[in-house]
Amino acid sequence: MEKVNQIKLTVIFLLLAISVNAQNDPIALYKEGNSNFQSGNFEKAIANYTELMKIVDTKTVQKTCYINRGLSYDRLQKYDLAIADFTEAIKLDSTDMASFIDRGLAKMHAGDLEKAKEDYNYVVTNNSNPKMMQSALYWLARIHYAQGKFKEAIQNCDQYFVINSKDPELYFIRGTANDMLRNFKQSIKDYSKAIEIKSNYFQAYANLGTAKKNLLTGNGNLQPSKKETKSACKDLKKAKELGDNSVDDLIFIYCDREVKKKRN
Repeated sequence: MEKVNQIKLTVIFLLLAISVNAQNDPIALYKEGNSNFQSGNFEKAIANYTELMKIVDTKTVQKTCYINRGLSYDRLQKYDLAIADFTEAIKLDSTDMASFIDRGLAKMHAGDLEKAKEDYNYVVTNNSNPKMMQSALYWLARIHYAQGKFKEAIQNCDQYFVINSKDPELYFIRGTANDMLRNFKQSIKDYSKAIEIKSNYFQAYANLGTAKKNLLTGNGNLQPSKKETKSACKDLKKAKELGDNSVDDLIFIYCDREVKKKRN
């Protein structure tokens, strides 16, 4: 939706110059299309943008309609049509990296992760716009993690942090990728950084406590003492306090076990 807002003023300005000779009112069609998109009436928005393309053949207007119609198709889960529209927008302006991002998302939604990666990698390779680069690297990290390509996900995060070092979600993703590679010392740093940026990040607290526990047991200490697990337990209990009930078993086993034995 952000994309529509960003282009709105430019397109309306262009339409002002041509609306006098148009049989239908292109400005009204454009505004109605945006309004329908914003209110979730995607079928109507598609009809508006399609009609606008019939009466205005200006390249910039055509590109905008393809983009906005593609976004509408994507919301309706008509991914093949969305991809086709984004492709047409790219044909009209191959320098607009946002269209590659949009097409990559539609491909992801359609389940074609490899094709989506092609669009994101194109942005990373051919673009100098930090915002678009950041978006492409974000989705590449997400895809690579989902594919179990944890080293690649970590590399994407590393590149991402050069542009934006204040994103707690990407530190969390890099932390989980390091967990999967059993790099617990690094994952602990990543989760700690995520919490530093977002203090109520209960998933990061849960994973931080778990990583600390795994670091202990991974070094052969299968039954760490209560003193050794104190830091991990503090994180797990913080996650619980923030609403994460998935840590209950770990808290019982590693934090409350001795207390419960005494009670018994």
